Amino acid sequence: MHLLIKDVLQLFQDKSVSLAAGLAGLDNTVISVNIMDAPDILNWVKPGDLILTTAYIAKDDPVLQERLIKDLAAIGAAGLGIKTKRFLPEIPAIIKKTADELSFPILDLPLDMSLSEIMNPIISNIANRQSYVLHRTIEIQKALTRVAIQGEGLCSIITCLGKLTQCPVGCYDVNGSPLARWLPENLPGIPDRIVRQIAALLEKQVENNDELQGLLARTKSPWTQSLSIETGCYLLTSFPVMSDNETFGHISIVQLNDTFADINDVALEQTCIVAALDFAKQKAIAQSRRLHSRDILEYILFDDLAKPNVAEVLTGSRLMHAKFFECWVVQLAEDENVVNIPVLLTRIYKTTQQLVTAASPLSIVSERTGKIIVLMASANSFINNEPHLGIILHNTLTSLYQDLTISIGVGTLSTKLSDARQSFHNALTCLRLGQQIKGNGHITFPYEIACYSILENDAAAAILAQVCSSIIEKLEYGEKNSGTDLLQTLEKYLECDKSLTETASELYIHRNTLSNRLEKIMDIVNLDFTNKELVFCLRLALRRRKISGGQAGKKSREL
Repeated sequence: MHLLIKDVLQLFQDKSVSLAAGLAGLDNTVISVNIMDAPDILNWVKPGDLILTTAYIAKDDPVLQERLIKDLAAIGAAGLGIKTKRFLPEIPAIIKKTADELSFPILDLPLDMSLSEIMNPIISNIANRQSYVLHRTIEIQKALTRVAIQGEGLCSIITCLGKLTQCPVGCYDVNGSPLARWLPENLPGIPDRIVRQIAALLEKQVENNDELQGLLARTKSPWTQSLSIETGCYLLTSFPVMSDNETFGHISIVQLNDTFADINDVALEQTCIVAALDFAKQKAIAQSRRLHSRDILEYILFDDLAKPNVAEVLTGSRLMHAKFFECWVVQLAEDENVVNIPVLLTRIYKTTQQLVTAASPLSIVSERTGKIIVLMASANSFINNEPHLGIILHNTLTSLYQDLTISIGVGTLSTKLSDARQSFHNALTCLRLGQQIKGNGHITFPYEIACYSILENDAAAAILAQVCSSIIEKLEYGEKNSGTDLLQTLEKYLECDKSLTETASELYIHRNTLSNRLEKIMDIVNLDFTNKELVFCLRLALRRRKISGGQAGKKSREL
């Protein structure tokens, strides 16, 4: 709704006011009008001023004329109107040339109109537009206040903005994921296929979201960029949703043109204020639930379930409706390059909580000592779900946070809430042994580490060490002399059930190379691969070596 230079020309289209130069500046915004005939007028010119003059002070000085245009353009004036045929017979060539170079509009004003006759209609038009913007701003504030008071949530807030602007609207969280959108029933003059493309755009993850969030946080003002769809060009305007310097995300509107851009910007800003209140409320609710979930898990996993107050708390918990339980532990690997770990843990917690509770509403998610703890709970067995929800969660987290290393340990399934504590400890064991065996950044299930868990017991593994330690020690010595990974080759060969093809593929070596290594192993230890019991013991011993840091020989001597 701002008055532009081209609107000024439209106002006086029957009064012989014409554009003499600076065609590229027709969209300059006119905020006010000023008359200049004093030499020091530049001291009072403000950005957005349209200056009207007879040019008396510069009528005989081309150097001053050129400098005047440059100074006005540098200040940010909207344009310059010169009354000709009084002191200047026509607009001087130097003024036209400089104005065209700087895209600074020069208006040729008629002799038969006083400067006040030109200034007054422009000022009235500016006032009318400002009055309309103020009126619409009040209407917008009233509409949004009603939505805020009713507390109908984010979708209602976005719908209200859409109806106020009649523009497609999208709301996104701090990660750029879509939360809500609104589309008008029809967009005048816009084909349905274009509308569908706009709808699809609003439903997508925001590209370059970190860059946009940084820009919005710095400017704290609407950011408009050009949006090209087929042959059409539209305006995508975004504004941050912020409260107490905390960014919750942003809201964007797709404007078909810039006709009501300033009013739409006002509506967008006001909506973001209301949305920030809703985000803050939801954050407080989520924090309350998070603390409650943490307390419930503290009771279940660490307190005495026989205490009367514990039983009373659990009686009112939704967990009492579940019949199947399974604990998971999610851990972010410590990395000196990762900054602000508490913030990252909060984001991981939110993602985990949303995914888990959506799939299994009775479940509880909490955070303790830098780990995310999940107590899966369901009235129906989820053991046959394919794929396992933990795998889906791990894939989701690694996709969203590609720069982070996230590991998950899955506990055993239980049918009693009292057994959840054992499931939790099993999950911790899976997490720890999984990191030792696989490395960081994997999900580990009980069946993958059950054997390793047994082998951690030195007393239970004493006979195993005595049977196999000599074989392992000889191969360790052979490795040092030959520089060949004999133990790794043997371990992979046995794990692949003595399949040459599969083992070679796993080791990324040729079958002939594998055969040569196996012959070398036979030469060193004279191993009988047909002795199934010995081969089984050797597989176990190699697994034990993996979790004991390769100190098989040392362990055997200690035993």
